[in-house]
Amino acid sequence: MMDFERFEDLAEIYGGEIARWPEGEREAAGALLAANPERLSPVLAGAAQLDRLLDLAPAQSVDAALLGRLIAAAPQATGAARRWIAGLSAALGLSAAAFAGVLVGVSMASHAQPTIVAPVVTARADTLTAVDVSTDLQDALEEASEL
Repeated sequence: MMDFERFEDLAEIYGGEIARWPEGEREAAGALLAANPERLSPVLAGAAQLDRLLDLAPAQSVDAALLGRLIAAAPQATGAARRWIAGLSAALGLSAAAFAGVLVGVSMASHAQPTIVAPVVTARADTLTAVDVSTDLQDALEEASEL
């Protein structure tokens, strides 16, 4: 079953002759037109008038020279080999950067000194405090006492 909005859309798209409409829509359109001629006949008449105006317009052929200039001015697609090489160079660059990052991380980890934690305990009658002092802090204290 077709509604009025669909009928009007088809008339606008395909024109005032139902025979030019898509085959699957023709039967439903004919039935709707037969049931509501007072509402849908003006729709078909308006579409038919536009069809006649379009038929009066002279057909334009494509100018071969203009077409040739447009094709010549269009950007050319790069070859598949060129795209492949560009992708490969980007992948190699990223791989080299990742490898360098891993290498720097490993070399920094091998030179790092393990942190030795020396517990310092201070006791009072009512409080027991434990403090972790790293080797960096111990070195700083030793340097200060040497001055």
